[in-house]
Amino acid sequence: MTIPNILTLIRIFLVPSFLVAVIYGHFTAAFLIFAAAGLTDFLDGFCARRLNQFSLLGTFLDPIADKLLMSVSYISLAAVALIPPWLSVVVVFKDIFIVIGAAVLYFIKGEVNPLPTRWGKQTTFLQIATIAYVLWPFPGVMTAKMAPWLFWLTAAMTIFSGIHYILDGVADLPPSKPLTREAGKRKSKRIIFLKRRFVRKQDAGEEF
Repeated sequence: MTIPNILTLIRIFLVPSFLVAVIYGHFTAAFLIFAAAGLTDFLDGFCARRLNQFSLLGTFLDPIADKLLMSVSYISLAAVALIPPWLSVVVVFKDIFIVIGAAVLYFIKGEVNPLPTRWGKQTTFLQIATIAYVLWPFPGVMTAKMAPWLFWLTAAMTIFSGIHYILDGVADLPPSKPLTREAGKRKSKRIIFLKRRFVRKQDAGEEF
């Protein structure tokens, strides 16, 4: 088990603690737990590059941990009315759609490269900023007028990055193989045979 993978597992284990803190109204504790989870996200990438500890498990585990943290965060914050439910639906649905799309791509190609894109990174930043905003433990520093704009901007960027991931996934699909000349001839002969058989059946029916 590499150090980056251990840090990723710690981030996953912090998710239930964050959920409990939000549900019971301990928002300062939730803010600190979320900050700790974000720190592990930074450190696992840093350690992977610094120590050259890249692994296939980490390639899949890291994005799963990120999406699990985000999905649970938005669902729980919507449950206690700190963010609008529609924003939670947008974020969670996009993550589910991306996971399903990656699974389909893996089924077709036998491999998938879950590399973050520029739009994906910007979306993640906005989603994190939204969570930090609603959990910020120091009143008076941020104004409530920022909330609607931040919510709509996060939703718009989430939808846009989701569409971008879809287009990237479609472009990554292997091209369909063209029919060879022999295969085309066999297909044409099969069609002609079926047509002749159909005509003979019609003639037999008319004579009867």
